[in-house]
Amino acid sequence: MSLDAQGLAAASVDLVGAHAQSTQALKALLRQGIALVAGALSHHSAHRMGPLACEVRANDAALGRWLTHCLLPIETGPESRRADLILHVLCGSTSPAQAPPLWNLPHTDTRHLERLHLCPQGSISSFYDHDRRFWLILDHAAGEALLWLADAQDVPFWEAAAPFKTLINWFLSDQPVSMLHGGVVVDAGRALMLVGPGGSGKSTTVAACFEAGMQVCGDDLVLAERAAEGWHAHALYDALKLEPGGAIAIPSRLLAAPWWPCGEKRLVRYSDVDPQGLALQAPLAGLVQCVITGADSTRIVPQPASALLRAIAPPTVFLLRGRESDTLAKVASLVRTVPTYRLELGTEPAAAAQVLRTFLQAQADQA
Repeated sequence: MSLDAQGLAAASVDLVGAHAQSTQALKALLRQGIALVAGALSHHSAHRMGPLACEVRANDAALGRWLTHCLLPIETGPESRRADLILHVLCGSTSPAQAPPLWNLPHTDTRHLERLHLCPQGSISSFYDHDRRFWLILDHAAGEALLWLADAQDVPFWEAAAPFKTLINWFLSDQPVSMLHGGVVVDAGRALMLVGPGGSGKSTTVAACFEAGMQVCGDDLVLAERAAEGWHAHALYDALKLEPGGAIAIPSRLLAAPWWPCGEKRLVRYSDVDPQGLALQAPLAGLVQCVITGADSTRIVPQPASALLRAIAPPTVFLLRGRESDTLAKVASLVRTVPTYRLELGTEPAAAAQVLRTFLQAQADQA
């Protein structure tokens, strides 16, 4: 071995060792945060994550309520499911008033440029947001996660509609469940997942289906589970984001519902409009790429699986940083095994809802 090769080998060993030390430091930081939350616990709630369950524990009661108001509650009791994931929230401006430390890990991986620390074996995933001053840390094996932020005002606005999405997505990388960027509509006991980039008509179509009396599982981030009998769609968030100044008017029932600001959009909870309108889960009958055509009518037609992969994979990976390879593998498996279609959207959302309802009812009749 040449001296250069020996030097490279030694440097590689040093990097591996340093990366392992950073992993241990992050585990210690996680344990420290969990202990601080436990010592000042003021919020504790239990929630569904599709077929799984999670708990949220926080040292700031108001922040805990805000972060969980769009999560789905789960009944608790002696026979209730044990939490698969415990999410600890530590607010540095609330007692015990301890701000999160800065990122100080040595540069041992290219993803450290993004302030991401990911272990190859999947034991620890972490992210530090320098601008908003918060840590996300997940111990996959222990099922323990930490959001440690300097102040409640630093929480990004999108966390209102999709709280803990990064931590939950990391956790699901080891599970037969995937978080996907899409909306799900349900009728006749079957579901269609609507996919496509922002502005493709997903949320508008989901809102139109909900207004028409169909059930939904969400309009932005949903879960897909591979079960023995096939794929199932699951609701994760009780949230619908509407654009008040959009070209298409907000349906009347949704317009009258309580709402919260979410960036430039209006956040509405399905359960505040129709408690039965949010389907917890349904067997997945197809993947549907939404395409706005501007035609007078809407139709649904077969679409190659490769086109669906291009429609669902990039926006999902863009929204969910870290563990991208796991996400892509699950998306590819889903696209290969579920029928794929294209929804050519016309100018009337209500007509699109009727097309989807008729399609699902025909699928049920053929079963």
